[in-house]
Amino acid sequence: MATSTPPPLPCLVVDNGETAATLYGVSDGEHRPCEAEELRRNRCWATSHGWVLCCDPATLSTFLWNPTGGDDDGGGGGGKIALPPFTQPPPPPNSQCALSREPTDAGAGRFTVVIVEPSGSYVLWYCHVGGGGGGSSSSPSPAAGWTRHEYDVGGTNVRVAGGHRFVRRSVAGLTACRGRFYCFHTATDYGVLDFSPAPVFGTVPMRAVDMPEKVAAGEAMAKASVHTLEIGGELYMAYIFFHGDDGSRVVEVGVYRMDFRRRRAVRVRSVGDRAIIAGSNIGGWCPAGGETGLRPNCVYWTSPYDKCLHVCDIGANARKLREPFKGLAKLPHRSFWIIPVHK
Repeated sequence: MATSTPPPLPCLVVDNGETAATLYGVSDGEHRPCEAEELRRNRCWATSHGWVLCCDPATLSTFLWNPTGGDDDGGGGGGKIALPPFTQPPPPPNSQCALSREPTDAGAGRFTVVIVEPSGSYVLWYCHVGGGGGGSSSSPSPAAGWTRHEYDVGGTNVRVAGGHRFVRRSVAGLTACRGRFYCFHTATDYGVLDFSPAPVFGTVPMRAVDMPEKVAAGEAMAKASVHTLEIGGELYMAYIFFHGDDGSRVVEVGVYRMDFRRRRAVRVRSVGDRAIIAGSNIGGWCPAGGETGLRPNCVYWTSPYDKCLHVCDIGANARKLREPFKGLAKLPHRSFWIIPVHK
Protein backbone atom coordinates (compact mmCIF):
# COMPACT_ATOMS: atom_id res chain seq x y z
CA MET A 1 0.00 0.00 0.00
CA ALA A 2 1.35 3.45 -0.95
CA THR A 3 2.32 5.66 1.95
CA SER A 4 0.25 8.81 2.24
CA THR A 5 2.04 11.96 3.39
CA PRO A 6 -0.30 14.14 5.49
CA PRO A 7 -0.64 17.70 4.21
CA PRO A 8 0.34 20.67 6.41
CA LEU A 9 -2.83 21.97 8.02
CA PRO A 10 -4.64 24.18 7.51
CA CYS A 11 -3.88 24.35 3.81
CA LEU A 12 -5.44 25.52 0.60
CA VAL A 13 -5.65 22.79 -2.04
CA VAL A 14 -5.00 24.34 -5.45
CA ASP A 15 -6.51 22.17 -8.18
CA ASN A 16 -5.98 23.12 -11.81
CA GLY A 17 -7.89 20.10 -13.09
CA GLU A 18 -5.03 18.74 -15.20
CA THR A 19 -1.93 17.94 -13.16
CA ALA A 20 -1.44 17.00 -9.52
CA ALA A 21 -2.77 19.52 -7.02
CA THR A 22 -0.55 22.00 -5.21
CA LEU A 23 -0.86 22.80 -1.50
CA TYR A 24 -0.53 26.29 -0.08
CA GLY A 25 0.55 26.18 3.56
CA VAL A 26 -0.97 29.00 5.59
CA SER A 27 1.63 28.78 8.36
CA ASP A 28 4.63 29.36 6.09
CA GLY A 29 3.09 30.71 2.87
CA GLU A 30 4.88 28.04 0.82
CA HIS A 31 3.67 26.00 -2.15
CA ARG A 32 4.40 22.27 -2.10
CA PRO A 33 3.29 19.35 -4.28
CA CYS A 34 0.37 17.34 -2.96
CA GLU A 35 1.73 13.98 -1.75
CA ALA A 36 -1.41 12.71 0.00
CA GLU A 37 -2.69 9.77 -2.06
CA GLU A 38 -6.25 10.43 -0.88
CA LEU A 39 -6.20 13.85 -2.57
CA ARG A 40 -4.26 12.72 -5.64
CA ARG A 41 -6.40 9.73 -6.58
CA ASN A 42 -9.94 10.73 -5.61
CA ARG A 43 -12.63 13.32 -6.02
CA CYS A 44 -12.70 15.10 -2.66
CA TRP A 45 -15.04 17.30 -0.66
CA ALA A 46 -13.65 18.85 2.55
CA THR A 47 -15.83 19.52 5.61
CA SER A 48 -15.76 22.01 8.47
CA HIS A 49 -15.08 19.10 10.85
CA GLY A 50 -11.71 18.55 9.14
CA TRP A 51 -12.71 15.18 7.64
CA VAL A 52 -12.60 14.89 3.85
CA LEU A 53 -15.11 12.85 1.86
CA CYS A 54 -13.30 10.95 -0.93
CA CYS A 55 -14.72 9.12 -3.95
CA ASP A 56 -12.69 6.78 -6.15
CA PRO A 57 -13.60 7.82 -9.73
CA ALA A 58 -13.09 4.28 -11.03
CA THR A 59 -15.10 2.27 -8.49
CA LEU A 60 -17.29 5.05 -6.98
CA SER A 61 -16.35 3.72 -3.54
CA THR A 62 -16.41 6.41 -0.85
CA PHE A 63 -14.80 6.98 2.53
CA LEU A 64 -14.19 9.71 5.07
CA TRP A 65 -10.53 10.56 5.53
CA ASN A 66 -8.93 12.26 8.52
CA PRO A 67 -5.93 14.10 6.98
CA THR A 68 -4.14 14.10 10.34
CA GLY A 69 -4.89 10.44 11.12
CA GLY A 70 -2.49 8.45 8.90
CA ASP A 71 -3.55 5.44 6.83
CA ASP A 72 -5.84 2.44 7.40
CA ASP A 73 -3.28 0.56 9.44
CA GLY A 74 -3.45 2.45 12.71
CA GLY A 75 -2.72 6.07 11.92
CA GLY A 76 -4.14 7.16 15.27
CA GLY A 77 -7.06 9.62 15.25
CA GLY A 78 -9.38 7.72 12.97
CA GLY A 79 -7.63 7.39 9.59
CA LYS A 80 -10.52 6.36 7.34
CA ILE A 81 -14.18 5.45 7.74
CA ALA A 82 -15.60 3.33 4.93
CA LEU A 83 -18.89 4.46 3.37
CA PRO A 84 -21.10 2.85 0.72
CA PRO A 85 -20.27 3.42 -2.95
CA PHE A 86 -22.26 5.75 -5.15
CA THR A 87 -24.58 3.81 -7.44
CA GLN A 88 -24.84 6.59 -10.03
CA PRO A 89 -22.59 9.43 -11.22
CA PRO A 90 -21.30 11.29 -8.14
CA PRO A 91 -21.87 14.97 -7.29
CA PRO A 92 -19.74 17.63 -9.01
CA PRO A 93 -16.35 18.48 -7.45
CA ASN A 94 -17.49 21.97 -6.43
CA SER A 95 -20.34 20.65 -4.28
CA GLN A 96 -20.39 21.35 -0.54
CA CYS A 97 -20.14 18.59 2.09
CA ALA A 98 -21.16 18.67 5.76
CA LEU A 99 -21.27 16.18 8.65
CA SER A 100 -23.93 16.20 11.35
CA ARG A 101 -21.26 15.62 14.01
CA GLU A 102 -17.70 14.44 14.62
CA PRO A 103 -17.71 10.83 13.26
CA THR A 104 -15.55 9.34 16.02
CA ASP A 105 -17.43 10.72 19.04
CA ALA A 106 -17.79 7.70 21.32
CA GLY A 107 -21.37 6.60 21.96
CA ALA A 108 -22.89 9.39 19.86
CA GLY A 109 -24.75 6.96 17.56
CA ARG A 110 -25.62 7.63 13.95
CA PHE A 111 -24.21 10.54 11.99
CA THR A 112 -25.20 11.87 8.57
CA VAL A 113 -23.06 12.95 5.63
CA VAL A 114 -24.69 15.49 3.30
CA ILE A 115 -23.49 16.78 -0.07
CA VAL A 116 -25.21 19.79 -1.64
CA GLU A 117 -24.69 20.28 -5.36
CA PRO A 118 -23.85 23.79 -6.69
CA SER A 119 -26.50 26.45 -7.11
CA GLY A 120 -28.96 25.65 -9.87
CA SER A 121 -29.07 21.85 -9.52
CA TYR A 122 -31.49 21.58 -6.52
CA VAL A 123 -30.01 18.21 -5.58
CA LEU A 124 -28.50 16.94 -2.37
CA TRP A 125 -27.09 13.56 -1.40
CA TYR A 126 -27.10 12.01 2.04
CA CYS A 127 -25.83 8.92 3.80
CA HIS A 128 -26.73 7.83 7.34
CA VAL A 129 -23.79 6.09 8.99
CA GLY A 130 -24.01 3.93 12.10
CA GLY A 131 -21.12 3.56 14.54
CA GLY A 132 -17.74 4.94 13.51
CA GLY A 133 -15.91 4.11 16.72
CA GLY A 134 -12.36 5.17 17.42
CA GLY A 135 -10.44 2.62 15.32
CA SER A 136 -8.50 3.30 12.19
CA SER A 137 -11.17 1.95 9.84
CA SER A 138 -14.82 1.09 10.21
CA SER A 139 -17.79 0.11 8.07
CA PRO A 140 -21.25 1.66 7.78
CA SER A 141 -24.30 -0.07 9.18
CA PRO A 142 -26.02 -2.51 6.76
CA ALA A 143 -28.84 -0.03 6.11
CA ALA A 144 -26.50 2.81 5.15
CA GLY A 145 -26.39 3.97 1.54
CA TRP A 146 -26.20 7.11 -0.55
CA THR A 147 -29.55 8.67 -1.48
CA ARG A 148 -29.95 11.32 -4.17
CA HIS A 149 -32.71 13.77 -3.27
CA GLU A 150 -34.20 16.56 -5.41
CA TYR A 151 -35.47 19.29 -3.12
CA ASP A 152 -37.79 22.28 -3.44
CA VAL A 153 -37.40 25.05 -0.87
CA GLY A 154 -39.41 27.63 -2.77
CA GLY A 155 -38.09 30.72 -4.47
CA THR A 156 -38.53 34.42 -4.97
CA ASN A 157 -39.52 36.92 -7.65
CA VAL A 158 -36.59 38.97 -8.89
CA ARG A 159 -36.86 42.13 -10.94
CA VAL A 160 -35.72 41.84 -14.55
CA ALA A 161 -36.12 44.01 -17.61
CA GLY A 162 -39.82 44.26 -18.33
CA GLY A 163 -41.09 42.80 -15.07
CA HIS A 164 -40.26 40.00 -12.64
CA ARG A 165 -39.04 36.44 -12.92
CA PHE A 166 -39.46 33.60 -10.41
CA VAL A 167 -36.13 32.09 -9.33
CA ARG A 168 -35.93 28.86 -7.36
CA ARG A 169 -33.97 28.99 -4.14
CA SER A 170 -30.91 26.73 -3.70
CA VAL A 171 -29.51 25.37 -0.46
CA ALA A 172 -26.31 27.28 0.31
CA GLY A 173 -23.95 27.61 3.24
CA LEU A 174 -24.95 24.28 4.78
CA THR A 175 -23.59 24.00 8.33
CA ALA A 176 -24.21 21.48 11.10
CA CYS A 177 -24.80 22.45 14.72
CA ARG A 178 -25.92 20.07 17.50
CA GLY A 179 -26.95 17.43 14.98
CA ARG A 180 -29.10 19.70 12.79
CA PHE A 181 -28.18 21.34 9.52
CA TYR A 182 -28.68 25.04 8.84
CA CYS A 183 -28.52 27.02 5.60
CA PHE A 184 -29.26 30.43 4.16
CA HIS A 185 -32.92 30.97 3.24
CA THR A 186 -34.06 34.62 3.28
CA ALA A 187 -33.07 37.84 5.01
CA THR A 188 -35.59 37.14 7.79
CA ASP A 189 -35.61 33.32 7.96
CA TYR A 190 -32.87 30.76 8.39
CA GLY A 191 -33.25 27.33 6.81
CA VAL A 192 -33.20 24.15 8.91
CA LEU A 193 -32.63 20.64 7.56
CA ASP A 194 -33.44 17.56 9.63
CA PHE A 195 -33.50 13.87 8.71
CA SER A 196 -36.12 11.38 9.93
CA PRO A 197 -34.67 9.55 8.02
CA ALA A 198 -35.60 11.44 4.81
CA PRO A 199 -34.82 15.17 4.51
CA VAL A 200 -37.27 17.54 6.22
CA PHE A 201 -36.87 21.26 5.49
CA GLY A 202 -38.06 24.05 7.74
CA THR A 203 -37.23 27.63 8.70
CA VAL A 204 -36.50 29.61 11.85
CA PRO A 205 -37.40 33.33 12.03
CA MET A 206 -34.22 35.36 12.38
CA ARG A 207 -33.85 39.12 12.25
CA ALA A 208 -31.39 40.22 9.60
CA VAL A 209 -27.97 41.60 10.49
CA ASP A 210 -28.11 45.40 10.73
CA MET A 211 -26.17 46.47 7.65
CA PRO A 212 -27.03 50.13 6.88
CA GLU A 213 -23.96 51.43 8.73
CA LYS A 214 -21.81 49.26 6.45
CA VAL A 215 -22.94 51.10 3.31
CA ALA A 216 -19.95 52.77 1.70
CA ALA A 217 -20.19 56.38 0.56
CA GLY A 218 -21.93 56.59 -2.79
CA GLU A 219 -23.35 53.05 -2.59
CA ALA A 220 -27.04 52.14 -2.39
CA MET A 221 -26.58 49.05 -0.24
CA ALA A 222 -24.05 47.09 1.76
CA LYS A 223 -22.56 43.97 0.22
CA ALA A 224 -20.89 41.08 1.98
CA SER A 225 -19.58 37.55 1.67
CA VAL A 226 -21.21 35.47 4.42
CA HIS A 227 -19.96 32.19 5.89
CA THR A 228 -21.67 30.11 8.58
CA LEU A 229 -19.82 27.95 11.10
CA GLU A 230 -20.26 26.14 14.41
CA ILE A 231 -18.20 27.05 17.48
CA GLY A 232 -18.74 25.34 20.82
CA GLY A 233 -22.19 24.05 19.94
CA GLU A 234 -23.49 27.41 18.68
CA LEU A 235 -24.00 28.77 15.18
CA TYR A 236 -22.01 31.80 14.02
CA MET A 237 -21.86 33.89 10.85
CA ALA A 238 -18.77 35.66 9.57
CA TYR A 239 -19.55 38.68 7.38
CA ILE A 240 -16.87 40.16 5.14
CA PHE A 241 -18.23 43.55 4.07
CA PHE A 242 -16.70 45.06 0.95
CA HIS A 243 -16.88 48.25 -1.05
CA GLY A 244 -19.59 48.07 -3.71
CA ASP A 245 -18.76 45.54 -6.40
CA ASP A 246 -15.05 45.67 -5.56
CA GLY A 247 -14.53 42.52 -3.49
CA SER A 248 -10.85 43.34 -3.06
CA ARG A 249 -11.66 46.35 -0.87
CA VAL A 250 -12.80 44.90 2.44
CA VAL A 251 -14.53 47.56 4.55
CA GLU A 252 -15.07 45.57 7.74
CA VAL A 253 -15.36 42.07 9.16
CA GLY A 254 -18.11 41.15 11.60
CA VAL A 255 -18.76 37.87 13.44
CA TYR A 256 -22.25 37.18 14.77
CA ARG A 257 -23.68 34.50 17.06
CA MET A 258 -27.10 33.20 16.04
CA ASP A 259 -29.36 33.66 19.08
CA PHE A 260 -32.28 31.37 18.25
CA ARG A 261 -34.10 32.20 21.49
CA ARG A 262 -34.22 35.93 20.73
CA ARG A 263 -34.37 35.34 16.96
CA ARG A 264 -31.48 37.67 16.19
CA ALA A 265 -27.79 37.71 15.31
CA VAL A 266 -25.60 39.09 18.11
CA ARG A 267 -22.26 40.59 17.19
CA VAL A 268 -19.23 39.23 19.05
CA ARG A 269 -15.83 40.88 19.38
CA SER A 270 -13.80 37.76 20.00
CA VAL A 271 -13.80 34.06 19.15
CA GLY A 272 -11.04 33.39 21.65
CA ASP A 273 -7.88 31.52 20.76
CA ARG A 274 -9.30 30.49 17.38
CA ALA A 275 -9.01 31.55 13.76
CA ILE A 276 -11.99 31.40 11.41
CA ILE A 277 -11.38 29.84 7.98
CA ALA A 278 -13.75 30.96 5.23
CA GLY A 279 -13.80 30.23 1.52
CA SER A 280 -15.79 28.80 -1.34
CA ASN A 281 -16.27 25.38 0.24
CA ILE A 282 -16.19 25.94 3.96
CA GLY A 283 -16.87 28.01 7.04
CA GLY A 284 -14.89 26.60 9.94
CA TRP A 285 -12.29 27.31 12.58
CA CYS A 286 -8.85 26.18 13.72
CA PRO A 287 -6.91 26.57 16.96
CA ALA A 288 -4.57 29.53 16.64
CA GLY A 289 -0.83 29.45 17.25
CA GLY A 290 1.16 26.24 17.68
CA GLU A 291 1.43 24.04 14.61
CA THR A 292 -1.24 25.93 12.67
CA GLY A 293 0.67 29.21 12.79
CA LEU A 294 -2.63 31.11 12.66
CA ARG A 295 -3.26 34.42 14.38
CA PRO A 296 -5.94 34.29 17.10
CA ASN A 297 -9.26 36.09 16.68
CA CYS A 298 -8.78 36.50 12.93
CA VAL A 299 -10.75 35.56 9.82
CA TYR A 300 -8.79 33.95 6.97
CA TRP A 301 -10.93 34.55 3.88
CA THR A 302 -10.12 33.48 0.33
CA SER A 303 -11.77 36.03 -1.91
CA PRO A 304 -13.26 34.84 -5.22
CA TYR A 305 -12.90 38.39 -6.53
CA ASP A 306 -9.19 39.19 -6.26
CA LYS A 307 -7.94 35.60 -5.63
CA CYS A 308 -6.19 36.80 -2.47
CA LEU A 309 -6.19 35.51 1.09
CA HIS A 310 -7.44 38.27 3.38
CA VAL A 311 -6.35 37.98 7.02
CA CYS A 312 -8.70 40.15 9.06
CA ASP A 313 -8.38 40.83 12.79
CA ILE A 314 -11.89 40.72 14.29
CA GLY A 315 -11.23 42.93 17.29
CA ALA A 316 -8.90 45.53 15.78
CA ASN A 317 -10.48 45.41 12.30
CA ALA A 318 -6.98 45.33 10.79
CA ARG A 319 -6.29 43.45 7.56
CA LYS A 320 -3.38 41.87 5.72
CA LEU A 321 -3.23 40.43 2.20
CA ARG A 322 -1.54 37.27 0.99
CA GLU A 323 -1.36 35.89 -2.54
CA PRO A 324 -1.73 32.09 -2.38
CA PHE A 325 -1.67 31.70 -6.17
CA LYS A 326 1.32 33.94 -6.87
CA GLY A 327 4.10 32.12 -8.68
CA LEU A 328 1.85 29.36 -10.05
CA ALA A 329 1.85 28.70 -13.78
CA LYS A 330 -1.86 29.59 -13.98
CA LEU A 331 -4.85 30.27 -11.77
CA PRO A 332 -6.48 27.14 -10.36
CA HIS A 333 -9.53 25.40 -11.75
CA ARG A 334 -10.76 25.38 -8.14
CA SER A 335 -9.33 25.67 -4.65
CA PHE A 336 -10.62 24.48 -1.30
CA TRP A 337 -9.64 24.52 2.36
CA ILE A 338 -8.64 21.54 4.47
CA ILE A 339 -8.46 22.15 8.22
CA PRO A 340 -7.36 19.94 11.13
CA VAL A 341 -9.91 17.60 12.69
CA HIS A 342 -11.12 19.05 15.98
CA LYS A 343 -10.10 16.83 18.90
